[in-house]
Amino acid sequence: MLLALCVLLFAPLCAKATELTDLGSGLAYLRIHSLAESDAALHQAVPGAGALVLDLRYATARDDSAAALQSALAGHAAGAPLFILVSPATPAALAAVIRTSPALTLGAPGSTPAPKVVVQTDAATDRRAYDALEAGTALDKLITGKIEKERFDEATLVHEFKNGNPDAEPPPPPDPTAPKPAGAPETPAPLIDRVLQRAIHLHRTLLALKPR
Repeated sequence: MLLALCVLLFAPLCAKATELTDLGSGLAYLRIHSLAESDAALHQAVPGAGALVLDLRYATARDDSAAALQSALAGHAAGAPLFILVSPATPAALAAVIRTSPALTLGAPGSTPAPKVVVQTDAATDRRAYDALEAGTALDKLITGKIEKERFDEATLVHEFKNGNPDAEPPPPPDPTAPKPAGAPETPAPLIDRVLQRAIHLHRTLLALKPR
């Protein structure tokens, strides 16, 4: 009875963890908490998802998880964009599979494996942004933040790509140590999932660059 009660309690959480989220423009998002518990979901979702962001930043893995992940990734539609999010906490056992996959990897500095696109955010902030979604923060709030009136969206990325800069970076956030004007109210910076945000921006850039 205790086992059955645990299954009933945690089944909704597992289902939510492996549920595809629509990010718009044909891009889906799949967050994996446990490779062992999500094997069936991976093999079902990855082949039919089209353009996909696969979030493995804080996934857990078993000894056989690398082979299961490789099998799932092999079913992804050829030619469809695949983005894999990694972090310093991504299991090292998955590194070889992720590194040799056709995916574009994104992550904070020090991620495993070394991402092809390094997003300038620290590991602690990345984790807070990741956990914020779990805590109920709306996804659109985590991916649509702006930086002090600076413009760095798909149009800017397209411009940078056309000018030969594939590693374009958004402007740095305001210096928190800089002195503030007297009487200025304290306004905490919005929490943005920079890694996921960058994957979405790159997908939109690829769409914009595609011949019509």
